[in-house]
Amino acid sequence: MSRMREGIYAEYGHPTKDFDLNEDKEKIKERDALFEVHVVETIGDAPDHTKLGVAWITEKGFEALVKKLLHGMMTNDEFYYIMGGHSAAAGHGNNFQQQYTMQFANIMEPVFHKLGMRLIARNLAMGGLGTAHFSLGSNTLYGETDFLLWDSHMTEKTAEDIDVFHKQALLGGERVPILFGGQWSNLEEETGGPGSLWGGDRMLGHGIIPLTTSYDQVETLPVATHYQECDDNVMELCSSRANENKYHNQCWEPRSDYEPETKQNPFVGGMASWHPGDRNHQFQSRKSILVFLKAFDAAFDTWEEGLDKEGTPLQESYWHVGEDYEKFHSDFSSHLNGVGLNTTACEKRWGALDGLEKVCRISMNGMAEFTPINRGRANSVSAHVKRASNGYHPIDWEKEPAYEGIDILPLIWKIPIDQIDLHAIAMSSTYAPPEFDDSIWEDDDDAESADSSRRERKMTWKDSSDASVSSIDRDQSHLRALTDDNKVLPGLGWQLTNHFVTGYCDGSPMSDCLRRPEDTCLLSGHNDGHAGLSGNALSGWIVINVPKVKEGLIFAKMEWWHPRGTDMEITKDWTEVNDGIALGEGRKLGGNVKDLPEDFFLDIAVNGEITRTYNYEEFKVLTKEIAYNQAFYPFVNDESLVTGDEPEAVELGLRIRSESSPKDASFSLTHIYYA
Repeated sequence: MSRMREGIYAEYGHPTKDFDLNEDKEKIKERDALFEVHVVETIGDAPDHTKLGVAWITEKGFEALVKKLLHGMMTNDEFYYIMGGHSAAAGHGNNFQQQYTMQFANIMEPVFHKLGMRLIARNLAMGGLGTAHFSLGSNTLYGETDFLLWDSHMTEKTAEDIDVFHKQALLGGERVPILFGGQWSNLEEETGGPGSLWGGDRMLGHGIIPLTTSYDQVETLPVATHYQECDDNVMELCSSRANENKYHNQCWEPRSDYEPETKQNPFVGGMASWHPGDRNHQFQSRKSILVFLKAFDAAFDTWEEGLDKEGTPLQESYWHVGEDYEKFHSDFSSHLNGVGLNTTACEKRWGALDGLEKVCRISMNGMAEFTPINRGRANSVSAHVKRASNGYHPIDWEKEPAYEGIDILPLIWKIPIDQIDLHAIAMSSTYAPPEFDDSIWEDDDDAESADSSRRERKMTWKDSSDASVSSIDRDQSHLRALTDDNKVLPGLGWQLTNHFVTGYCDGSPMSDCLRRPEDTCLLSGHNDGHAGLSGNALSGWIVINVPKVKEGLIFAKMEWWHPRGTDMEITKDWTEVNDGIALGEGRKLGGNVKDLPEDFFLDIAVNGEITRTYNYEEFKVLTKEIAYNQAFYPFVNDESLVTGDEPEAVELGLRIRSESSPKDASFSLTHIYYA
């Protein structure tokens, strides 16, 4: 740990070897203050961002992190490092592997591995959004979290926006995360009072990076600091939008097993003035790394002290976290549903829609077509859609990736021989790494425990429907007959649209997205995709299996403004619902947006029975955005839906109707949330 810390000091021009250990003690102390991780008693004691240091964390949060690391080392457990945010946090303008979560994983994964743990890091940020669209189904969409970063400053500026992100993270899952970043609302009081919250944030890191003053002078500085902070007289060297000094991205590196079919662009898209470059992302990753190095040091000290006091093996009281998690979840839920009821910032924001105030008090699950997403396509809406009786399924429009396997990193990223290679320091060791017994995951039903089984999971979601693509009977003319229009049967006219990603898109370093043959930046690596299941009044029913419903709450995020007319390939030539086929035997925003027809209706069915219908006026009220670029639509709010003690699967059906303009009565379904 000390070698890695010294490596970071040297990366930024502050190596200990430049000091006389006897004569320069004060200078070393000043250097250490630049890289300080502050441990504070309460949120109110947090240093403001003008102070020296790279991060702060509460005492309880730091103790929790230390205990989590001890638990991981004792049990060979996973550790989940998850980030949600907007386009800048997602790394737009850079290759995906240059983004700070990926850089954290690149350095820390070998450290965790040597200590017997699996580090699972995910960059689940997306462009054009905040975090609400995943927060509302956090338990499955973000998944398990041990250390959760919020980074959506441009799109979520109020405490109400951030409160649902934090609350859902604390309510859901088996674990309780340390929260890093964002506004805190009343979380400290809600989690037990002053000093109780496991929270922290990164700081600006004042004084660490030297000023760039000229092209000649910058060559004398460490590469990691080049053009990061410029003198006022040469600001153009740092701030230019597509400046080669800021971005070092690349769309393709030649490889022997695949030659792109489409000419590749020279640079990755998104090189905006407000997006940070790769060296800024590197600096952000180092701040988090220093937090973990400090925690690892404390964990080793605790381990040694525990052995000295109570002998070997280390007693469970030092590292067992299960009881801590259970007590936290119980106390937090009791507060929110008791004295804290209807008092939270979250409820002020989400109480406007039928039933949505519950998301501030109960753990929510979700499924979505947007990527990146925890567990990739296994948590998509389309993976839960029932096939039509002839075998049709919307995912049949999915494209295969142009190639598979890891990407070859650009040669231009090679660290110069005279510079610090922190990854090499993290990799080096005189000890053999521990051997993992992967067989323990082979028959494990716990999806989170099977994160290493990526290829197996890719096949699982593709085969999850009740018929294979090859078995689809395209000729259904013999079935043309009158049937009960209100019978809830999967239709033939729903289609996956705006779908550009391929492969496994879980936001991890091993994801493989945006690899269509027609893509012009295959090496980008970004997981960012905004697909949807689109239908209109000719599409028939879409029937979705919603698993583990207990509270009777189901709602959705939809994009009401598209598609329109002939935008949907599958129904462009149709004149009748399901193209006139009877199925009785089976079970762009911007510019001028075309409105829905006034005879628009949306039927909602639960377990085969229509329970609710929205007309045009009722539906249009719901299109008002209550989060950044996001509107939400209540479908079911019925606490009597499930009467037993255990959650049950519910079959949700949606159907659009319009006589006057069936191809314009349409929307794109992107997310479903349920509890």
